[in-house]
Amino acid sequence: MKKWLFLMLFCITLILSACSQSEEDKQEYLGVISEGKVSGYEYTVIKEQNNYLWQIGYKENITIIEESTANKEDLLKFMHAVIDSKLVLAKLITSLSYLLIVTITTLILYKKNRKMLKDGSAMITIFVGIAVYIAFKASFDLSRLLHDTKYFYLTLTI
Repeated sequence: MKKWLFLMLFCITLILSACSQSEEDKQEYLGVISEGKVSGYEYTVIKEQNNYLWQIGYKENITIIEESTANKEDLLKFMHAVIDSKLVLAKLITSLSYLLIVTITTLILYKKNRKMLKDGSAMITIFVGIAVYIAFKASFDLSRLLHDTKYFYLTLTI
C-alpha cells in the first residue's frame, strides 16, 4: 500500500512540474508568427510589442502593413487564401502523380502481359477516371483561390 501511495505522489509531482510555467513561458513571443508562399504570393506575420506587422507581396514586390481593425479581416482572408491555394496545389500535384503512376503501370502491363491488361481494364479505367476527376476539380479550385488571393492582395495594397 505504501508503495502505491509513494508511486502516486511521485507521478503527481512529475505532472505538476511539467504543467508549471517557467519565466520563458511567461514572456511574450516577438518575431515571425506565420509565413506562407504560393505562386508568387507571399505573406509573413511579425509580432512586435503589442501590434502585428504583415509583409505581403507578389513576385518580390513586398508591402508592409500594420494590422488594424479596419484591415484585419482582409489580411486574414489573404492569409487563408494563400494557405488554401498551397494545399490545393499539393492536391493537384498528388493527383497528377497518381495519374502518371497508373499510366506507367498500364504501359508496363501492356508490354508484359496483354491478357492481364484486358482482365483489369475496368479497374484501370476507374482509377484513371478518379485521378482525372480529382485533378480537374483541384485545378478549378486552384484557379478560384488564386483569383481570391489576387483580389485580397490588390484590396490591401491599393
